Amino acid sequence: MNEKFLTETELREKFSLTWGTEIHLPYNTRLTPSASQYLNDRKVSVKYIDEQGKVFVKNSFGDNDNKEKKVHPLTTSDQRPDALYCGLCNNKIETKSDVLTWLDSNHLVPKNHPRIAFRGKLDSMISYAVLVQNEFVNYDGPEIIKRFLADIRSNMGNVLKAEVKDENLDPIFMGDFSDDAIRKISHNPLKYLGHDHIVPELSHGKWVASLNYLRSMVREAELVAANLYIDSSLNVLRPDIMRALNRLSSALYIVMIMVLVSDKGKKLDVIIDEIK
Repeated sequence: MNEKFLTETELREKFSLTWGTEIHLPYNTRLTPSASQYLNDRKVSVKYIDEQGKVFVKNSFGDNDNKEKKVHPLTTSDQRPDALYCGLCNNKIETKSDVLTWLDSNHLVPKNHPRIAFRGKLDSMISYAVLVQNEFVNYDGPEIIKRFLADIRSNMGNVLKAEVKDENLDPIFMGDFSDDAIRKISHNPLKYLGHDHIVPELSHGKWVASLNYLRSMVREAELVAANLYIDSSLNVLRPDIMRALNRLSSALYIVMIMVLVSDKGKKLDVIIDEIK
């Protein structure tokens, strides 16, 4: 199989490369040193996928150790559990039944477990995000909208991964907009985007309608997370996940208004540069 080298310039042209996100490349792709360094600096992880759909992680161009490993698409783990345990009582389980599912790599829980219900909401949210991305393939507005959607989708995957692996989730980014910037813009769109708050309606068109439906799914996931992670004393057990879902909803709201602003003939790239 012939290897194809991907340069930093090509990376910038094809991907948004927002901080902390993930990209997928064909298995035979290799990164030049500058491309690899650019991804490392932005903490962008890379998974390589072969023609059979198998997922790998491998070292960058220039490393002496060129070993690769096949990993799970979500957890990036290359380990299989030595034994299965009940996630409630921690007793060993010999056989996985149809009413059990994975809580983590070693523990099984009933499928009505609250964390599994939350993952179901995240699954639905991500599934619809991909549908929206497919719809926006035909969007003839500013290309940055599609890149923002790619960032949002990638961050959704990070939320799911952080929940499944019980790892801390870093604050999200959308393009160069940080977590704090997303909050600031969504609270005062008239100041930053030149358009006041909206309540979606028919006249806003199909693109805004599609984005708003996705935004509502994020809000539904946020409500399920609130029931799961806010206890009776109002202690927040996973503030990182709660904050990320809130910001994802805000990010989609911003993109909705950006679509409207662009439809009205305003230069979105100029507006974004002024915000920066």
